[in-house]
Amino acid sequence: VPVCSGGLRAIVVCPTTFVICCGGGDGTVRKLRGDDMRWTLEGEATLDGAVTSMSMVSNGTEILVGTDSGRMYRMLVDDLSSQLVSVGHTAEVTCVCFGTRSDVFASASSEGAIKVWDLNNYSVLAETRVAAPGGARCMCWIGDTALVSGWEDYFVRCHDASTMQALWEIPNAHRGAVTAVATHSDASLSYVLSGGEDGSVRIWALRSRELMLQFVEHKKSVSKVLVDVKSPNLVHSAGLDCSAFTYDLRKERRCVAHMVREGAFTGLTQRLDSEQELVTCDMNGRLLFWDCDMADPVQVLQSPQRMTMRCVSVSPTGRYLAICGDFLVNVFDLRGGTQLMAQGLGHSEPVRDLYWSPDEKQLISVGDDCCICVWNFYGAV
Repeated sequence: VPVCSGGLRAIVVCPTTFVICCGGGDGTVRKLRGDDMRWTLEGEATLDGAVTSMSMVSNGTEILVGTDSGRMYRMLVDDLSSQLVSVGHTAEVTCVCFGTRSDVFASASSEGAIKVWDLNNYSVLAETRVAAPGGARCMCWIGDTALVSGWEDYFVRCHDASTMQALWEIPNAHRGAVTAVATHSDASLSYVLSGGEDGSVRIWALRSRELMLQFVEHKKSVSKVLVDVKSPNLVHSAGLDCSAFTYDLRKERRCVAHMVREGAFTGLTQRLDSEQELVTCDMNGRLLFWDCDMADPVQVLQSPQRMTMRCVSVSPTGRYLAICGDFLVNVFDLRGGTQLMAQGLGHSEPVRDLYWSPDEKQLISVGDDCCICVWNFYGAV
């Protein structure tokens, strides 16, 4: 008996009424009643994405329906009316970031999906999907109104955070994937900072998107860029060539260089206390603390397992330092000698990125397992 197109993906039977609900690859759910070759169609509903799974609730009045678009629905058996329960990514989540609000964050994936989330109820406030091969590699906010993202197809794109409307784009921003972005905006200086697989760091005018400056110091891909926490005319970059550089935008030249012989730098952040040292993490499982006046790192922390660290982030108050590598999220207390404070295990695949909420009460991590983990942090994970 033909039921749907795209293949019959799931089927459930109501134990009391013997009604059969069928989910198809065309995104339809159909309710049938009958036996043998005599079946009557009693209802039909269409969902977003092909149906991948269905489960009957114990009382027989509702079914849970999952689709390949990452959506989960509650559906009444009586009239097949549905309510969206949850939304998720269906490919590796590559980046996550907060703006100025502590209850709203954004994430992006390798399939080109960008989602803005509400932390109060974990719902999606806005989303879009860009048809770009390889998807997004990095992302940051402009205040709390827009999202700037770097992509595998060499583009830098900007979307309105509330509507997900495309505001502007910079095609061929680098000769390779755009691997890192950061922004700064005030009355005197506004720019977009980008780093790419071609090893270059570029500064673009935020309003006109014109190329202002370019630094080609790295010999391999740039893994992270950031604006100095104290002086916005200084920007920093770290790369897979085991080097980290600081550039002065006013003097239009590199002013500080830090290098090691081995251990490609995979992440970069900056302390808010002490001497505002840069902190890098690398593939050899090390945290290196760099002072601008010293050639060698002033402090080195080595992971006993020598696990690859993918990213590092200082908390908004500057007290805590979070790192991720493999499946773990580690939090260190920078006061009193950089003590390991907590470990969080929630991912089943390597963690790609993490970010602190502005109020420092939550930490968000994303990974190759398509998951977003929300860690409540009140002095401990």
